This record gives sequence, C-alpha cells and structure tokens, in this order.
Amino acid sequence: MPALLTAFLVGVMLCSLASQLGPAWLPPLFAILAVAAWHRRSRIHRLCAALLMGLAVGASHAHAWQAEQLPVACERLPLWVEGRVSGLPHRYVEAEGRQWQRFHLELEQPLGNGCSGPQQLLLTEGSGLTLLPGERWRFRVRLRLPWGLENPGASNRQRWLAEAGIDAVGSVSSTAPAQRLEAGGWSTAHQRLRQHLSERISRSQGASPASPILAALAVADRSALDPGLWRIFQQFGVGHLLVISGLHVGMVAACGLLLGSVFARLLLVFGISRWNHLAAPLAALMLATVYTALAGFSLATSRAWLMLVTLLCARLCGRPALTWHNLLLAAVALVALNPLVVLGAGFWLSFSAVACLLWFSAWRRRGGGWWLAHGFMAVAMLPVSGAWFGGASLVAAISNALLVPMVGTFVVPLVLAGTLAALLGSGLADLLWSLAAWPFEQLLPVATAVAARYPAGVYRMLASTPLALYLAAAAPALACLPLRWPRKALLLILPLPLLLPFANHRVASPQAVHVMVLDVGQGTSVLLYDREHALLYDTGGGPPGGVSVAERAVIPVLRQRGIRHLDTLLVSHGDHDHSAGLAILQAALSPAGLLVGADLSDIRGAQPCRAGQAWQWREDVRFQLLAPAPGEHLSRNDGSCVLRVVLPGTELLLPGDISARRERTLVRYWGEHLHSHLALAAHHGSKTSSSWAWLGHVRPRRVIYTHGRANAFGHPATTVVQRHQALDIDTLSTAHTGALEWVLEPGERPVLLQHRALQPRYWKR
Repeated sequence: MPALLTAFLVGVMLCSLASQLGPAWLPPLFAILAVAAWHRRSRIHRLCAALLMGLAVGASHAHAWQAEQLPVACERLPLWVEGRVSGLPHRYVEAEGRQWQRFHLELEQPLGNGCSGPQQLLLTEGSGLTLLPGERWRFRVRLRLPWGLENPGASNRQRWLAEAGIDAVGSVSSTAPAQRLEAGGWSTAHQRLRQHLSERISRSQGASPASPILAALAVADRSALDPGLWRIFQQFGVGHLLVISGLHVGMVAACGLLLGSVFARLLLVFGISRWNHLAAPLAALMLATVYTALAGFSLATSRAWLMLVTLLCARLCGRPALTWHNLLLAAVALVALNPLVVLGAGFWLSFSAVACLLWFSAWRRRGGGWWLAHGFMAVAMLPVSGAWFGGASLVAAISNALLVPMVGTFVVPLVLAGTLAALLGSGLADLLWSLAAWPFEQLLPVATAVAARYPAGVYRMLASTPLALYLAAAAPALACLPLRWPRKALLLILPLPLLLPFANHRVASPQAVHVMVLDVGQGTSVLLYDREHALLYDTGGGPPGGVSVAERAVIPVLRQRGIRHLDTLLVSHGDHDHSAGLAILQAALSPAGLLVGADLSDIRGAQPCRAGQAWQWREDVRFQLLAPAPGEHLSRNDGSCVLRVVLPGTELLLPGDISARRERTLVRYWGEHLHSHLALAAHHGSKTSSSWAWLGHVRPRRVIYTHGRANAFGHPATTVVQRHQALDIDTLSTAHTGALEWVLEPGERPVLLQHRALQPRYWKR
C-alpha cells in the first residue's frame, strides 16, 4: 500500500510541474489506462496504475483550474460582479494613513462581456466599506490575471494564488456605488464569529504588541500582523507559532482525548462498555473540527486537521497512529483534494517537520531529552528553510525549546479559555487574554533589540547551492548510524557548506558582465555586476502596507547571485516605485556609495547625482551620469538621475521617469552621446515620455518596459508602443517576460535570458 500511495502522489505532483496542458481527453485516457493496468494484478502494473491515476487526478484539476481563469481579453475591463464575501477581510494602513482592505469574493453570477469562468476573486477596496463574511455584494471592478514577480532566487506570489484557487485579482471601483444585496446565512456564521472574536481581542488588548498574535492564535486572523512582527518571528525560527498549525490543533485534540477518556470511564461506571473506546477519538475530532472552523479552514489549519483525521481514524481502527503510513495517507488525501498545494512552502515544511520527528523517534528509542529533539529539528530543517527561503535562524533550537512549551502549555490554553469565555459572554475573557499576552509583551522588545544588534548571529542567509542542500539533508538522515556521540557529532560538519559565506559573484566567466532588469511590477530596479563589483539602479516599490519589493525580490536575487555588498546604490528619484526599498537595502547590503536624485539629497550619507560624474570598473565597463546638473530646479520626475553605461559590445541607458520636455533638454546638451543600443523606456512607457527627438538621438535597438501587468496607469501607452514600432525598435516587457538578464562578454554575442520562460508551468500562464 505505501508504494501505491507514493506512486499516486508522484503522479499528481508531476502534473503541477507541467509546462503546458495536454488535450481535454488526456485525463480520461490516464484513468482508463490505470484501470486496465490495475486488473493485470502484478505489482509493477499496479504501481503503474497508481501513477496513471495520480496523473489523471492532477491533469483533471489542471484543466478545471484553466477553465476558471480570467480570459486575457478581460483584463482591466470595468465589470459588475455579484458574490459573497468569504473569510475575513484583511485590513491594512498605508504610511500616509489611507486604509485598505483585501477580501475574497465567491461569485454567484458569471461575469458578463464574454468573461465567464472565474469563481474566486481576490479584491482590494479602499473606500471604507464595512464587509462581513457571508454577505452578498455587488461591485464594479477591474480584474487582472493572478500574477507574480518572476526573478531568480525569489518567491513568486503566483504560487500562492494558484494554491489558494484564486481565479482573478482586482480592485473595487470607488466611483460606482457598491450594493449590499443580502446578509450572511448560517453556513458562514463561523466566519462572522471569527470576525467578532478578532475585533473583541483588538478592543480588549488595545495597543499591546501581542494583540495581533492573540487574534492569530485564536481565530487565525493574521491581518494585523505587520511585516516587522513576522520578520522577528522568522529570524528566531518560530514563525510557525503565528499560524494555527499542528501544534495548536494537536493540543486541542489532546484536550478532546482527555475529555473523551473521562467520559468513557463514566460510561464504564454505568456498565456501558461496548462503544466507550470511540469516545476519546470522537471527542478529539469534534473539538479539533470546531477549532479548525474558528480558524476559517485556512490552508495551514486544514492541513493539520487532515493529518489529525488520519491519526484518529487509525486509532479507531485499532492501528498505530504515529506512523509513516498515516503521514503518507494524509499527504495523498491533501494532494488529491488540491494538487497545487505542493506549490506552497507550508506543505513541505509541515510534512518535512513531522517526517523528521518520526525519524528521530524511530532511531532514538531511549529518552533523548527535549533539547536534543529541538537541536535535531533545527539541523534537519536547515535544508528545507534554505531551499524555500534562502536563509535560516541560527537560534531556532533555543527559541523553540523555550517558546513551544510556553505557547503550548500557557499561551494557547489561556487564549482558548478567553475565547470560550467571550462566547459565553463572560467578562473574564479580557483578563485571560491579558495573561496570555503578558509573555509576548515581555519578550518582543528583547527579541527586537537582539535582532537589531546581532542580526548575523540570529538569522543567516544560506548559500543554497544544490550540493550544500544535499549535504545538509544527509546529516539528519545519517543520524541513525550506530556511532558513539563524539563520532556522531562529526555529522554536524555536513551542514557547514550551507552556512559558509557566499562565493564571489556568480558570473558566466571571469570577464562576463551581467545586466539584469528585475521584475518588480510597477517600478524599476536594474542590477549590473561582474566578478568583483555590483551596482543597483533603483529599488522597486511595494504594495501599500505590505512588504517592499526590495525584500521580496531584490534582496533574494542579490543573495542568489552571491552579492553581499554593493559598490553603488543609485536611486533615481523619490517616487515610491523607485525608492521604497532604500532603507532596507542600506541596512542589508551597506553600499559603499549612495547616489540619489535631488529630492532625496537630505538622506544621511547620500550624494546627489551630478551630470558629468563618471567612474569605471574596468576599461570596458564605464559609467556616466547625464543628469541632473547642479542648480537645476526640476520636478521630482524630471530630476531623475539619468545613467549611461558602456558595457562589452553595447551601451545601456537608464533614464528614470523623465518627461518629454526633459528629454529634449538632454538631447540639446548631450546630442549623439545619448546613443545606446539598450535602454529602459522613460517613466515605464508613459505617454508623457519617449518623444521622437529622444528616440532619434538614443537610437536604441531594444527598449524595455518596466511595469506591472494590467496596471492602472495604462503603461506602456499605446502611442509609445506605436512610436517604437514605427522606428523598428524591438521591445520587451518585464510584466510578460519576468526578469531580463543579459550576459555580456568581450568579443562574444550578448546572451539574453527571459526568466519567466526558463521554468514554464501551466499555472504561470
């Protein structure tokens, strides 16, 4: 049976890696072949049958997923939608004070204008509507495909959107009035109860830094967890404590087992013994299900609940519960329900953690101690963290050994007791929640101070090369060898390559220069580096109230390429989509030089860009600033730093957000010196830039648009696109190609890499 389940699991997973979907008759064909192979009765044929059935399930899901996606022609069209709010709306506040909320909408009416298909929408609304789960609303929206940034070494949000079953994302129009059509029904009462409890906790705890933690533990409302709090928990390796996962669901189930056992003993007192063995597992299942419902049946809680169900079913059948077979069965059930769940880090982290615990308990028969178990888990999870996040906490073993017992035996019981008291209308809830918040209120300031003062000693970016990951994974796997502890401790040498400092910048050859136009959505960020030097032009932007693109994309790219320091960080001007990650990059990379536009000249340690300033890395890699000149009084966009770079076999021009008027000024001053084979479109292809005069003097062979897919600004403008076509200029767009990378070597033809095309998947469209 385990071999058959494994073959089925492999078949489903293979479909998630497919670059394209086959014809619609392929899934039924796989199913027919599976049935035919199964009836051959031999072991190899049944393994093939399980594999084919897995392919059939995965392919069927893929075709159903594709049929529900928003048609490309419907992007940015104004559409009316009707549906029910599902889950809790997530509210957040911009730095300027503007409030937004993001929520899921389950459509009840198909979209018009030939746009039918989507069922699940993820919408953003900023007009301050009061939305309750289960309510039926009518909105005017503009939708776009679920999309994500595609950069080497960085995560892609498209994975999460595909895993969550989001068919389209968009924004609610603030000009057309939204209509509340119907209140929520009984089927969504648990969601409204979650919102009520979350608001009650917020009112109870006020400005306490632990308030969002209590809401996350009680009802899985993580909307109030700001990026800084997430970062602290990640740095100390205890981010799983902010998610209602196996630890919390398991504790509730343990309470159910205890209550069920007491009830079974009472039945024995009254002479009833026939069914009393069912009381404990059924009570555990009931309480865990109620808790999972309070958590909104999120991906993490549903995964933990499903694993618990397999364990309880095994116990009901009189079989061992904590076994490899049950873990495999839970994985198969989860993947069969949603094959794209394998795209998320949570699936691999949770199942890897349980597998490592089973492995530890299998070879460590004698009591190994609490500290030994946490030390083993810290080493065992290093390669998983390195593969998914490119970094790991160096203090995870200590943090978990201290915090897991505290949260499991003190915080969570008090949080749940407070929740029960609130449901019963008791004023005792506020006291219980305050007691649960007290440890975090004492520890968070200390943790923040330690992480700020000793960042390298708390969290380390890992050199996640394939060889380093394999060696690190071998250490816990070989821990079962019958060796004495002094010799067994030598296994700790295997993870060391993962912790070693990065090698020199990863280049194609010693003389190669890499130019990478990063995919940062609606914004700009360009990386130039060779074996010894690195320059970053602009930092990209970021969503309101969320994590900046510098954290999500730029820093992971630098880490993946072995770049620990920047020779020059150049921020063209202060617009959010060019400068949002400035402070983060300064802290993470300590650039030797910081050049900024005139509107950022008051930043400490920064030097304003000055026209004519020039420097070089070597004879064939030279930089020159063309604007702005000292003493000019310009708008923010026209004051952008304009940089021209001479590279092996080509030239690169980075104009920032200058307008056509500014372009004409630069044409009059620099003339033919503007000529560059490769150029970014000024202001992301706005209709106010890329004038005929500018293009006539730059004479680029290729122009790159840096913009977000189906953005609200209409970039690139149709007139600009037509202008480039009229001049026979080749154009590329980061919104469609992902990051664009040129590898330039003296005497060689440039090599262009379009990163979205390097790993094609059907769910990437």
